[in-house]
Amino acid sequence: MNNDNNNNSNSNTVLDKDIIEMIALSQETVELDDALVSKMKGNLMQKIVKNNESEDNSFDTVAQSNTDGWIEAFPGGSFKVLKGDPSIPNSLLSYLIKLEPGFTMGGHDHPFDEETLIIEGDLTLGNKTFDAGDYHFAKAGSSHGNISTKKGCIAFMRGVLPV
Repeated sequence: MNNDNNNNSNSNTVLDKDIIEMIALSQETVELDDALVSKMKGNLMQKIVKNNESEDNSFDTVAQSNTDGWIEAFPGGSFKVLKGDPSIPNSLLSYLIKLEPGFTMGGHDHPFDEETLIIEGDLTLGNKTFDAGDYHFAKAGSSHGNISTKKGCIAFMRGVLPV
């Protein structure tokens, strides 16, 4: 543990990394019913939209529920760019993906780092399955096997669009 008592202005961390890891490892998985997950997601999206209603133009907000901007990339798979310019090759983007139940496709390589946060549903990458709330980081140079979802999936991603 970090016993440094001085106030480091560069750190906003309340708990030391080893304490956070210990807490995380001691937690048990809790199954949430669909109604509660939907309510939590709705509350979050309302908070995001409410924050965007301020006069401050330094924030960009896109409601996931808005049907505008979704682009079908392949049958059963769509994406929606939240931030960035997809017309610039290999540009860093923040985007949502939406996969229909039963969606499958082959795996791919990652020439760039990619982050994924599952918002709802499930996503299987190779032999690892992720559920709502799970985070996945794919380091540049890595690859994973086939991609699939049983229930369908909406996920937030940050990286380069897989083309």
